[in-house]
Amino acid sequence: MLLMNIHPTNIPLSLASKGIGDIQQTGWNILAEDISLPVAVLKQSALHNNLKWMANYANKLGVKLAPHGKTSMAPALFKTQIEAGAWAMTLATAPQVAAACAQGIERVLMANQLVGKRNFALIAQLLKTTNLEFYVFVDSHSNVTALNQFFTEQGLMLNVLIEVGVESGRCGVRGNQQAVDLAEHIKQLSNLKLRGVTFYEGVIRGDDPATTIRQFVENIKQLSLLMAEQHLFAQGEIIVSGAGSAWYDVVAEQLDSSNLPEGWLVVIRPGCYLIHDTGIYQDAQQQLRERSSLACEISGDLISSLEIWAYVQSVPEPGMVIVGFGKRDAAFDAGLPTPECHYRPGWQRTLKVNAQWKLTKIMDQHAMLSLPADSDIQPGDILSFSTSHPCLTLDKWRTLAIVDEQLNVIELIETQF
Repeated sequence: MLLMNIHPTNIPLSLASKGIGDIQQTGWNILAEDISLPVAVLKQSALHNNLKWMANYANKLGVKLAPHGKTSMAPALFKTQIEAGAWAMTLATAPQVAAACAQGIERVLMANQLVGKRNFALIAQLLKTTNLEFYVFVDSHSNVTALNQFFTEQGLMLNVLIEVGVESGRCGVRGNQQAVDLAEHIKQLSNLKLRGVTFYEGVIRGDDPATTIRQFVENIKQLSLLMAEQHLFAQGEIIVSGAGSAWYDVVAEQLDSSNLPEGWLVVIRPGCYLIHDTGIYQDAQQQLRERSSLACEISGDLISSLEIWAYVQSVPEPGMVIVGFGKRDAAFDAGLPTPECHYRPGWQRTLKVNAQWKLTKIMDQHAMLSLPADSDIQPGDILSFSTSHPCLTLDKWRTLAIVDEQLNVIELIETQF
């Protein structure tokens, strides 16, 4: 039978056994209770808005967009992002790359080191059987030696990008000399092509992270130019890539593609812009708009597209409501979900909730909502919640419902975490 955590009512067994692609466009509606709650929904209008906004931003800065797919791990959304103008998709693991390829994605940056024989074999299989243009991060002599040996045996060339990190950060060589030494090593290897330099600035902290990040990115830029002067890159386009979802403006502006040599590509990799949130990434976007005049010139802004809809389970005492979703359904690491709308079956429309309604605690399957004691709410009512840190909500769901403004389900998409 159909394996998903969205359970519409009255599905004929003959239809349920066929899979997700066969049960789209059926006219189900969240408020009509056609689908079992809780449910995670993505608002189509917000998705379209966010695709357009980020495409405009990247185009105006002259940078390429390679969104990190780890946020949604919904390959159907990867395809949508490519169709909206993304140059490539970014993924973190070999199985994630395989999931993207199965959706027809043909250019991927693996923002991680490729380690281990079985992971090597999976990428080799994709290179042999698909049209995949693949780039992977490297940061050690032992890894590039192992990669070269394996891919030589397979008769394949592998594009690599040297990752530069920061002290106490994450992966990446430490310091320019290590980067140059590794580049010189790669140049001696038969089946690796050094195509550029990459980094992740999101691990940088401190009292003035913006200034520190600008200095870090400027160093990467100068290092890349030096390596080009020393003819350490393979022939073809040279890639300089960085940027998560919080500092993509600083990275793009500091690398300044207009002042790089012809044939250089600046590639940014924000992952959360498509889904967005009302928590940490809303805060990050607001800070970005305070830094970037260009962001303010572009019409509109990013909008949170993700909501959790759930039933009121119980009202055990005045001012306390138990809602039927919990840690199994929504992120809680960067702030609790925020109540947004209230609906009672039979009402003509949803109502925006009172600002005094707040989640105070979340458990595995229950969320505790505090609200004024005289609030009109009862078991069976339906509430919607926005979230903070979309990655850690989406990875709890195997199926997501894309809805229109009336909360009609217009598509079901699978995640592949």
